[in-house]
Order: sequence, then structure tokens, then C-alpha cells
Amino acid sequence: MTSKNTLIIGTRGSALALAQADMVRAALSALHPGLDIRREIIRTTGDRRMDVPLADVARVSGIVDKGIFIKELETALLEGRIDVAVHSLKDVPSELAPEFRLPAVLPRAAAEDVLITKEPDWNGRGTLATGSVRRRLMARTYWGRQLRFEDLRGNVPTRLEKLVEHPEWDAVILAKAGLERLGLYAPETVVQGRKLYMRPLPVEAFIPAVGQGIVGMECRASDRKTKELLAGINDVETCACGVAERTFLVRLGASCSTPVGVYACLEGDELVLRAAYYVPGREEPFAVVVCGDRNAPEALGILAFEKLSPN
Repeated sequence: MTSKNTLIIGTRGSALALAQADMVRAALSALHPGLDIRREIIRTTGDRRMDVPLADVARVSGIVDKGIFIKELETALLEGRIDVAVHSLKDVPSELAPEFRLPAVLPRAAAEDVLITKEPDWNGRGTLATGSVRRRLMARTYWGRQLRFEDLRGNVPTRLEKLVEHPEWDAVILAKAGLERLGLYAPETVVQGRKLYMRPLPVEAFIPAVGQGIVGMECRASDRKTKELLAGINDVETCACGVAERTFLVRLGASCSTPVGVYACLEGDELVLRAAYYVPGREEPFAVVVCGDRNAPEALGILAFEKLSPN
């Protein structure tokens, strides 16, 4: 830690990132009311490189580990400028460098993707804007090959505004968690005078990105005090789901930009994991559903990888 009673939280500067950092600060303050928690805003490569599609940012920026939204935060951790980096877990590479740890996650928010359209009965004909290769491939599987795509970047409010500003666009897909955390989710809403319609997409067809809806906290592996502080706010059930999903991704050898959806959830005493993985030249994904012991999430992630098979 920076000092005995001071903890510095590093975060990206978007409205969603700041809201998530405030969630972490509130959780820590409730457990440690005397702790002085400060916030440091850090601009990442993914924030700066808005000139290229999201899937290409790592390549054009020379970031081999694909951590386009965490690289600068990790640098600040190593330099001691911050004690904790707050991330959307879906942005965190499946394997961390040995200098870092992820000792805690907050309770998971809604993991679904949300379809946002200009017409209430949109049926998948026209143009869908998204920067996610995963969402493009799942949308094509769900609605068919008649669907056209445009690239979409920016924070959550900006993406909603872009849908309104582009008359040729019919729909966008965003994570429900981000919309809810910003108070923007509603079946019907108005953006720049235009009515938009939102509906959650079924997780069976649109399997979320690994860690979607989860806020993760990263710190230095050598920082014992900070690890202990963060462990106190760790949500055990969410952690198990995240571990299962990330273990599957490691075994697959995938990165944050690989077109794969992995979603684990608790159903009674069991942990259930769904995964879908797209490969070049094949329209239908390889898919698997497995269940297992909630106390053995790594084993479940490994089992899912071993049983991965074509539809």
C-alpha cells in the first residue's frame, strides 16, 4: 500500500469505469471506514486508439498480450503510483504476468448482451453496429447472413448516440451490466430525441464474453496488505464463475479478442458452464455445456475444454 491508511485506486476515465471504481471504493469503505481511498484516472491504449477497430488495437499498438485496456494500469501498479487497478474482468487477459494478482471481484451484475434498436420489432434485417467479433458471429448465427455490420467504438453513452446519428444503422449490442450501472437500461428510452428499444438477448444464443458483468481488482503480487484488504470484499460465488470461465479461455489458448463466449453460473449446488467458439471457415460454432462442483471451478473449465465439440 502507498501508506498505512491510504489506498490509491487506478481506473480508466470513462463514466462506466469511474462508476465501477466508485463501487470498489464503497465496498472497501464499508469494511474499513478509516481508510483514505483516493482515485487515479489513467488513460489506456484502448482508450487512445479509437482510430482502428477494437479487434485490431493490440496488433497496431504492438501489445502482444492483448491487454489494451489494462497495460498502463499495470505499469502504474509496478511503479507504485496506484495500489489497486479496477477492471471490467472481460478486458483482463486470461493469464496475468507473475507480478500481478486478481484477489477479488465484486458480485456479478447481469451478464447478458442487450439488443438496442430503432424499431421495436426489428428482426435482424439491416445493419448492426458492434466492435465485437464475438457479437458479429453470434448475430449472424442467430439472425442469418442477410445482416450487415458496421464497426462501433466508444463509451456506452457514445455508442447509443452513434446509433441515433447514423440513419443507416438499425441496431447495436451492448452489455446489460454497463447500461444498468450507468442508469441507462430501460425497455424504451430516448436518446437525442429518438426513441430506442432495448431487449436482453438469450445467453444460450449470445453467450457472454468471459467475465462479462464482473468488476475485478488487480494488485501487485508482493503487496500483502492490499491483497488482504481486497480479499475482504471478494464475492466467492462470482469468483468461482470467473475462475471457471478464465480457465477455459487459458486452455483454449484464446485472448480477449478471440470470438468465444463463455458463461458460468450457479444452479443450486452446481456450477454450469456454457461455451461457444468460432473458428475461421466454419459458420456454426463449436459449443459445449457442462456442470460440476461449485467448489472446483478450475476443473469445470478444463472439463468444458476437453468436451468441446461441434453442434
